[in-house]
Amino acid sequence: MKIRHILIASAALAVAPAALAQEEVQGTQDCAALQAQYDQVAAAASAEQLSQAKASRDEGEKLCAEGKTEEGAAKLKEAISQISQPSQQPSS
Repeated sequence: MKIRHILIASAALAVAPAALAQEEVQGTQDCAALQAQYDQVAAAASAEQLSQAKASRDEGEKLCAEGKTEEGAAKLKEAISQISQPSQQPSS
């Protein structure tokens, strides 16, 4: 019976690092995809929108580089939404 528990525990330990590595790779891919998406949307954005979104994008890029991919992706999404919205023009 104990051997069975040892085998189960060993299998779990062998699988856990692979699962964590996959999450890290996925997070890195998400960051790269979001940065590319930001660049595409930024091409059509106004200078005002870009100046507002730049801080969020820079923070997202920094967090992604530090391995904090979930937080970084959230910041990149925030930056994309800032430049995706129509610019706030004062109405006459």
